Amino acid sequence: MHLKTTLSVLAIAAVATMAKDFSGAELYTLDEFGYGKYEARMKMAAASGTVSSMFLYQNGSEISDGRAWVEVDIEVLGKSPNSFQSNIITGKAGAQVTSEKHHSVSPAADQSFHTYGIEWTPDYVRWTVDGVEVRKTTKGQNDSKNQIDALKNGKNGVQQGLRFNLWSSESAEWVGQFDESKLPLFQFINWVKAYKYTPGQGPNGSDFTLDWSDNFENFNSSRWGKGDWTFDGNRVDLTDKNIYSRNGMLILALTRKGQENFNGQVPQDAAGDAEFNSVGPAPQSSSSVQSSSSIASSSSVAPSSSSQYNPVSSSSDQNTGILQNRAKLQNKEIRGTVNAKGARVNPNNKANYQVDFNF
Repeated sequence: MHLKTTLSVLAIAAVATMAKDFSGAELYTLDEFGYGKYEARMKMAAASGTVSSMFLYQNGSEISDGRAWVEVDIEVLGKSPNSFQSNIITGKAGAQVTSEKHHSVSPAADQSFHTYGIEWTPDYVRWTVDGVEVRKTTKGQNDSKNQIDALKNGKNGVQQGLRFNLWSSESAEWVGQFDESKLPLFQFINWVKAYKYTPGQGPNGSDFTLDWSDNFENFNSSRWGKGDWTFDGNRVDLTDKNIYSRNGMLILALTRKGQENFNGQVPQDAAGDAEFNSVGPAPQSSSSVQSSSSIASSSSVAPSSSSQYNPVSSSSDQNTGILQNRAKLQNKEIRGTVNAKGARVNPNNKANYQVDFNF
């Protein structure tokens, strides 16, 4: 199912807040998919104040009309490039349910390529880095918020698109103070693989069968779209001018406005190239990633917050944001005109898909 209609609504809703001082990028699949495994080989961008991400997202989740919110995240927060945030977001706009955790990555996400993976089945969501499991949320075991059931819709699950974006959050509490002297920044994607969920029917009896892959030798405009919108809480305009396909690498850029370009050297990733061409699973590593359920509360990493898009949690953690803007409010109640993702907006534009509520 193509997403042009709803994306047009988002673009219209963004017009009132365009013309910012910086430019970012968002890559999204034109189609949405069900249960499966989604992998990307990436060297993330990271500088204080930025977000570099990969996530599954049901288009239109942010619209406040009673529909379900559906999202599964991997986000590198700029102030902590030696870790990434995993998250499931369910519920509804204005009453989102989140479950953030943080996981260390070595070498740091902006210093080396890693293979990031999300497995999504009727019974669990699982995150991996370089073939190592860092988190698994399983129905009936460690899913106290019943998020796995919330991702269900028929035998194939709720349809979600695969997205990647690079932007700058205005929430210093979440991602750190923005340091524009670090610009330009680049997120490099060597390849993407998408697998269908086929229990017991995959290679060697596995549960996943390759559906499609892309190593970006050319930009496939029948598969991918380039975002051209913005949202509150984001200091950049997302633009197609900051997405490039160069030397077999897809590049997302974060730049000053008017300086959208890539004149650097594309990094080499021989291990990733070999992995793309292999038929087996990603190579295992016992040292590259560490999973932790307590790291989220550590002062050495980014605080818990709610992810291409962030909401108000229905749990005790009250988070707010949009398109991954997980800004945590400390003991505050704010009333105003906000969009369905919980970010303050221009009141003259609220008729498109915005609502008023306390957060």
